[in-house]
Amino acid sequence: MEFKRIKAIREDNDLTQVDIAHLLGVNRSAYSLWELGINTIPLNNLIIFCNIFDLSLDYVLGISNVKNYTLENKNIDINILGQRLKFIRKKEKKTQEDIARLLNTTHSTWSAYENSKVLIPTVFIWKFATEYKCSIDWLCGRTK
Repeated sequence: MEFKRIKAIREDNDLTQVDIAHLLGVNRSAYSLWELGINTIPLNNLIIFCNIFDLSLDYVLGISNVKNYTLENKNIDINILGQRLKFIRKKEKKTQEDIARLLNTTHSTWSAYENSKVLIPTVFIWKFATEYKCSIDWLCGRTK
C-alpha cells in the first residue's frame, strides 16, 4: 500500500512534513514514515488528514479520482463501519473466515471489526474496499 498522494497533497499545499505532523498531532518522523509507505497511517489520523484538505478517503488512498464527496459525517462511525463491513461480506456471500484469509488475519479479529469492538486498520479496510469495489468513505459512514 502506497501513500504517494499524501506527499503530493502536502507539497501542493506548500506544507512541510513538520507542518502536517503538527496538524495531525504526531511527530515528524511518524508522519515521514507514513509518507514513505514504511508505516501505515492509522485510520483516525487519515480521517484528520482528509478533513484538513477536504478530501475523500478514497482519493487519498488511490481508490478513486474523486477528490471529495458530500459528507454525512466527517468522522468514522464505528457502528456503521461494522454494519457495512458485514453487509458487503454477506452480499459477496463470504464467511468471516474467507475475509480473515483475504486479510491474513484471524476470524476473531475480523469478527471484532464487524461487531464494532475494534477499529479496522487502514491496510485492511483498503484491501477490503479494493477487493469488493466499495468506497472507504461509505464503509466508514462518511457518505450514504
